[in-house]
Amino acid sequence: MTFANFIFAVFLLLSAIVVMVLIMLIRQIRKDGNLPEEKMNTVVAVLFIPAIIIFALVFKGISDWRGEIQQQQERVEISKFVERIYSPLAVSQQSLRDSFVQMRTLLREIDELEITYPNHADMISTIRKEWSEAQIVLFDTYNNTDKEVRRAWIAHSTMDQQDVLAKFSKQAVYLEETLQKAEREYELSLHSSQDKLIKNLDSARKLIDANRKSPRKKQRILNKELLASLQPFNDRITHDLISYIGSVDSRLKVEIETLQELIRLSGQQVSILKTHLRKNPDLEKPLTIVINRWIDLEQKNREQLKQVLYAIEAEYVARKLGLSAKSPALTAMHKSLRVNIPAMVGNALALRKSIDQSYKVRRDF
Repeated sequence: MTFANFIFAVFLLLSAIVVMVLIMLIRQIRKDGNLPEEKMNTVVAVLFIPAIIIFALVFKGISDWRGEIQQQQERVEISKFVERIYSPLAVSQQSLRDSFVQMRTLLREIDELEITYPNHADMISTIRKEWSEAQIVLFDTYNNTDKEVRRAWIAHSTMDQQDVLAKFSKQAVYLEETLQKAEREYELSLHSSQDKLIKNLDSARKLIDANRKSPRKKQRILNKELLASLQPFNDRITHDLISYIGSVDSRLKVEIETLQELIRLSGQQVSILKTHLRKNPDLEKPLTIVINRWIDLEQKNREQLKQVLYAIEAEYVARKLGLSAKSPALTAMHKSLRVNIPAMVGNALALRKSIDQSYKVRRDF
């Protein structure tokens, strides 16, 4: 007896025991005679109907489970059949199955990425379309091949085995070539998406590099267009991106938090100074100068933080969509972040110090 049959037998035995207990309980209630006949019928329904429903559901679950086990057993036998006739076909079948599972996982994640990261939505949408088409090719190719394999396996067990083996041995070579071709097309699709991710990373890197060294005219135009297209980062995305970069380099996380604190402080100082200005209108000229300097510092820091977040987001999206951590594009991005972010923060701190020390003693009174 197989394990599945043993479990099924145990279930039937337990079900029989439950039914017997219910029957005995009902007989005891009838024997006591404490309930009118109409209420007795209600009690019987209350006791039996849920039991029948539970029995049906559990029976269906076990039947489905047994069916799955039988399918798995058949799959094992078919795999052995293929390996015995032409092992490269079995290897290619497994490889294509793994690729299909990988693609299905990526496609589940990519829809959420497209919604969550609107600054990269166009690129993500293009990649999703390419991957969806690749998934269809993978599924159709594997499914058609699997049908032929199962047909040969059934024929081998019901017809002239030698004749089936002779014919399927030749067909197996063709099927393996078909699978290999589908696998190559799938790899090309992945490479195409990786090229887009790399290009996106390079654009983000050149944008933040422009804060240290002046780019050429063409790159300046591209940077300007990119900056104009960037959408604001909400608090949740900002937190997630900073947490991500912290897992890569904790020092960068500290630097970015310093930049955030400078933005907060700048806004606070502007608010305080405007309050003083309302109370001291005769000091409008000197206070306005200081207010404008704090406003300029806040705006500059916000602009640079946006560029930094975009660069981190480009890296995060690339990693989520399968770009290798060893990719030269990612290595270049890390190097750029390690150089540019501390430089941005250093300049911002120097400017803050300059504002703090901008008070001058007047001698013309």
